[in-house]
Amino acid sequence: MTGAAELPKTRARSQPMAPRHSAASPLAAQVHDRLRADILLARLRPGEVLSENQQAQRLGVSRTPVREAIQRLVREGWVQVWPQRGSVVALLSLQRIRDALFVREAVECQVVRRLMAQPSTPSRWDPLAACLLRQQQALVQQDLEGTMRADEDFHRTLLSLCGMAGVWPVVAQARDLHQRVRAMAVPELQSGEKAVQDHQAILDALRANDAEAAVMLVGAHVQHNEALTRRIAALHPDYFEGDPDADPDL
Repeated sequence: MTGAAELPKTRARSQPMAPRHSAASPLAAQVHDRLRADILLARLRPGEVLSENQQAQRLGVSRTPVREAIQRLVREGWVQVWPQRGSVVALLSLQRIRDALFVREAVECQVVRRLMAQPSTPSRWDPLAACLLRQQQALVQQDLEGTMRADEDFHRTLLSLCGMAGVWPVVAQARDLHQRVRAMAVPELQSGEKAVQDHQAILDALRANDAEAAVMLVGAHVQHNEALTRRIAALHPDYFEGDPDADPDL
C-alpha cells in the first residue's frame, strides 16, 4: 500500500481536546478519523475487539497505519487495552455520561438565556429551521450519519447565534461522551422522532420570544439523553463499565 492511498470519505469531527501528533502519517490520520467516526456512530460497538488485521483488510490499508491509529485512539480514551483480548472499543461510562449532560445543560440553557436577551428579528432563527429540515429529511431517509450531523448542527448554531461559537469545543466534547448512546438509540429506540419534536418545540419558543419555555425545553431535551442511556443500558448492559443494574439511578 503506497502513501498516496486514501480512505473513503466520512465526516468525523476531530477530538476537541485531544492533542495532535504530527509524527503520524497522513494515512494513519485518515484511518484514525474513520475508526473514530465508526466508534462514535456505534458501527464499532463498545467492547468490540479491534483486530489490526481485520481493520486493515476492511479499510484496504496495511497494518502500520491501523496500528498507529489505534494507539492514538487509546491515548484519546476511545479504545482500551484488555489483558488476553488486546485492543477493544472503550466501554461506556454512566458517570461520565451524567457529567457530560450536566455540562451541556448548564452551557446550553445559559446560551438560550443570552439569546433571548438580545435583539431579534423573525429571520434570525432561519439557520435553526434549516438544520431542523435537514434532520427531518435525513431521518426519513434512514441516514444515521446525516441525522446525527443535523442534530449537532442545530446545537452548534444555537451557540453561533449567541456569538459564543468559541464555547462549542466544550459542548462538542461533552456530546461525544454520549454520542454512542444516541447513535444506538436512533435506530433501536426510534429516538430521532423525539429529537425532531424537541427541536421544533425549541424553535417555536424562540420565535415566540418565550425565554422561560425555551430554557425549559432545552434543559429537558438535553436531560432526555439520560433516559435514553438507561434504556440502552437495559438492552446492552455489556456495553457499560461495571453493572448498570447495580446503579441506583438506573
